[in-house]
Amino acid sequence: LDKVESGDDDWLHVVRAFYDPFAKSLERFDGQRKELKQSMIEETGEVCDKCGRPMIIRWGRNGKFMACSGFPECRNTRPLEQDSTPPETTEDKCDKCGSPMEIKSGRYGKFMACSNYPACKNIKPYSLGVRCPEEGCEGVISEKRSKKGRTFYGCNKYPACKYASWNRPVATPCPACGCPTTVEGKNGVLACPRCKHSFETAAAEKDS
Repeated sequence: LDKVESGDDDWLHVVRAFYDPFAKSLERFDGQRKELKQSMIEETGEVCDKCGRPMIIRWGRNGKFMACSGFPECRNTRPLEQDSTPPETTEDKCDKCGSPMEIKSGRYGKFMACSNYPACKNIKPYSLGVRCPEEGCEGVISEKRSKKGRTFYGCNKYPACKYASWNRPVATPCPACGCPTTVEGKNGVLACPRCKHSFETAAAEKDS
C-alpha cells in the first residue's frame, strides 16, 4: 500500500495479487459450506420444550447457542451454559413461583434464571445490586452484552430509563453531589455519572 501511495506500484496489480487466490479459497469453502456447518453441530441430549424435537448446539456470530433441530419450522433457542460450573444461587426469589433465582451464563453474558426450571422458565437480566444513578429512577443496574459481544451496564427499567455505561457501576456514593452510584475508572478512580466529579477510592489512595 505504501508503494501504491508513492506511485511505485499499480493498485490494480496489488488488488489482483491478493484477490485472485482469495477468491479461489472462497469458492472452495463455499462448495463445502453444508459439510462444514454439519460438522459444527453438536447433540445435547435435551429436547425442545415447544415441539419435542432434539436440541442441538449451533454456531452463530456471537458464538455457540442451543437451538431446535426442527429449524426453520421451530425457531426455539436457549442460552448455552459456557462450562459445567454449577450455577450460583442468589437470595432473589422468582416473582412467578417463589423459587430461588440462579446466576447463569449464556451467549449474551450472565443472566438470572429460576432454579425450578423447566417447571418455571422465568428469566431476568443479571443485576449488580447497584441503584440506577438517574434521578427519580427506582431501577437497578444489570450486566448486559452488546450485539458485538461487548459487556455494558444498563438500567433494568429500560426502555423507561435509558441509562447505560461501558464502565462498571459500584455502590460508592459521590462525595460531591451525593449520587449513590459511581462508575469504575482506571487505577482505582471512580467517577460520578451525574456531576462528573472523579475521586480515588480509599484503597487507591493507600497504594499511592
